[in-house]
Amino acid sequence: MKHRAPPSAQRGVALLALLVMLLLAGGYAFYRNANIGSGQTQERDSVLQRLAQAKETVIAYAVNDATRPGRLLCPDIIGDGRSPTFTQDDCASYGGWLPWSTLNLAENTDAQGGKFRYYLSPAFGGKSVNKKVNSDTPTSLHLDVPAGSASNDIAAVIIATRGALDTANADGDDYFYNGASNSPEDNDIVIAITRQELMAAVEQRIANELRTCLEQHATNASNLQHTYPWPAPLSNNIFKGATKSLFGMVPDTQAGNPEMSLKDTITKLTATKISLNSASTAADQLAAVYQLQEQAAYARALFDRQYQAAVDLSDKATKSKADFTTLDASIVTATKTAGAFAAFGNTLPGAIASALPSLTALNDSLANNGFDLFLMELQLNNPDLKASIDIATGAPTKANFGKLITPVNLFKNSLLEYGGTINTDIDSKISAAHTSATNAAVAANLAKNYPSVPIAEPIAQQALDQANNLYNANRVIETAVLANRVNVDADEVSFRATSIGAVLATSNSEALVGTLESSKTLVTSIATGSTAVIAARSATLSAVENALAAAKTGADQTLIRTNAETAATQLNALATALDANGDNVALETLKSVAIALNGAQQTPPANVTTARTLRTPAKTVIYWSDTAIAQAADLARLAKKGISSQENSDSSAYTAARKLLDSLDGSNGTITLLDSYNKNATDEGATLARDAFNKTLGLLNDLLSTAARLNASLETSMAEAAAPPTWYGNACLFLTPATGDETWWTANAWKHVFFYQIADRVRPPIGLLTVNGSGNYRAVAIAAGKALPNTQNRTLREARSYLEKTNADNSRNGDAQSPSPHFVTETVSPTFNDRLAY
Repeated sequence: MKHRAPPSAQRGVALLALLVMLLLAGGYAFYRNANIGSGQTQERDSVLQRLAQAKETVIAYAVNDATRPGRLLCPDIIGDGRSPTFTQDDCASYGGWLPWSTLNLAENTDAQGGKFRYYLSPAFGGKSVNKKVNSDTPTSLHLDVPAGSASNDIAAVIIATRGALDTANADGDDYFYNGASNSPEDNDIVIAITRQELMAAVEQRIANELRTCLEQHATNASNLQHTYPWPAPLSNNIFKGATKSLFGMVPDTQAGNPEMSLKDTITKLTATKISLNSASTAADQLAAVYQLQEQAAYARALFDRQYQAAVDLSDKATKSKADFTTLDASIVTATKTAGAFAAFGNTLPGAIASALPSLTALNDSLANNGFDLFLMELQLNNPDLKASIDIATGAPTKANFGKLITPVNLFKNSLLEYGGTINTDIDSKISAAHTSATNAAVAANLAKNYPSVPIAEPIAQQALDQANNLYNANRVIETAVLANRVNVDADEVSFRATSIGAVLATSNSEALVGTLESSKTLVTSIATGSTAVIAARSATLSAVENALAAAKTGADQTLIRTNAETAATQLNALATALDANGDNVALETLKSVAIALNGAQQTPPANVTTARTLRTPAKTVIYWSDTAIAQAADLARLAKKGISSQENSDSSAYTAARKLLDSLDGSNGTITLLDSYNKNATDEGATLARDAFNKTLGLLNDLLSTAARLNASLETSMAEAAAPPTWYGNACLFLTPATGDETWWTANAWKHVFFYQIADRVRPPIGLLTVNGSGNYRAVAIAAGKALPNTQNRTLREARSYLEKTNADNSRNGDAQSPSPHFVTETVSPTFNDRLAY
């Protein structure tokens, strides 16, 4: 019988290590300075020691918070030493006594018997989802500064009152002061927990967990190539894992094909359904249900990603439509007459320049999401053409041929007119279909306008034949586009070529063999019907195998180098073939429009006739923008909800996944009830487990149905931000929880202050990264901490806006394809607060 380890068990080792770290930290940045005074009495030293212990324990408790790392306990407000249970969004009060019992401390009192007081900045306490506790959470307390001053970064204070609170500390405001004397009216001893020291400990915990996750992911048996996820470099602000980047933030997406991810998810869910139906014992059912939980959680994340992609496409298309409608109007104005052109023609370059950024944004969106607008539109409208053909075949009347003209003209004047690609296999078929559409339009018009009734049979038959030719030509295009799909990103291949060059420079034969084997696995996995890619794949595979054979012998170094360099050359050639595959027709069309308009901006048209031709690219953008808006609306609704809707659609795939996950989770969920029955078989337990199990099966059927509807409408090519990464290993559950719910990572926006760097895409035998000049580390996780005042501006996407010293090397800017392998770590200070795990 399989049992899932509770989340607390997954954190045990890391948290124990952190507690040790905190205890060893001693008085690390405690306020043992002049404001407490010197020459303290033994009693004062004893109080300071207990305050220091209390502070360390408060920090440790916050570090280990399973729900919200860094959250501070609410104060004890009734004097029993306990922090109130987190049942409300806010603490009942943000000032009270130290909850010593909850902290498992001996009762903390000063020599006078007074219990330690405890105050915290409200943003650090409570459970409100609107309170994001992270490195940038603002503080509101003040210590030993004049009234009216800004917070000096105090998250909490603990006070030994040594009698009653001093008047200055009992006035109810957020300003606190250390007593300046031993006078009963001026003898409070205040110790502060600063945001930086609190968060340094929290960040170290999270950095450790992130680094453990990266290693578990790369070494997991299900990760066949043992790769790390591509980081999301500073060159983009959408957390898109970028191929070839070695440094960046934890990615929300990876390159790939979204449709393939969806089909793979449906396949896995279907297989799990079969397992559930065939499970004969509660233990077998429970094992299958755990698997279902993970798959449904990923499915929900995938549907959410598809929704976000659809919204982004709709926004970009709406803007480009508006801009190019304006550009088209400008072209019309400037080309009405020769005189108009002479007067206004010089405005065209500026009008083009104003419109181009929205086209760039639209192209970027299509490249990120991979939506194949051309194929989706073809599949949507070709059945309508067939239906009109069938009607006209059954009743060849003038009216029915008139109706046939509408779908024929849609292809002739729009889809096929505004579609083209650099892939000659596909483009030749589009050209052939456009010819068929032209012929079909002529023949249908002839039949519609035939002077007498009935229409002469040859005329009617010709119109039907030409329309059928168009329908079949469209089917040929569809087949060609699907056959030319590829399943591997071009940059993945060219990165292997770069890796071979890097390994050759080190003369490490073991590393070279590993890189070549990884390259062979990748090249072998490429599946496509593209003739150009197939030819390049064959040549590349042969070259890689030759290089691998030479490297394994290790005898002839010249032969090894020559063959390895040839393999790298062929890998680059294969990458070029993949990059030029051009199977996303709409995207290729819009790319060519951008090139043409850029040329017209740089070299303005010389006359009215040339200027008028610019209307064609403008109309092309308007057409594809309209198409994108319509397709995005459909995809968004099927995935999650309408573009402008507030509530999720009850019929969406996302809602179906959420309902399924809800049925599995909780005290009355299928997992709990099956587990309970499995441990203690009773008739009542059997009934409850069976009913819950059957409910889950029904919800799984709903999920498969809604996912199939989305799949039927979705056509995609390779995409730069295709889908959420699949994280392997229990240590990664804080990134992708099995329940699909938000974890502390997402709820508190930690991804904005964490980075990691990998030595290579494929986990190498020995790493190349160093910390403080030593080590051979494969991956380094870095917490950036809060922005340092006066030195870091996080509106600037540069390493120095987040990191310090060597860690902020300029090579980590941009796409970070060749970042420095060196890092540094040191004690937290006003000028350094990076936390590293390696």
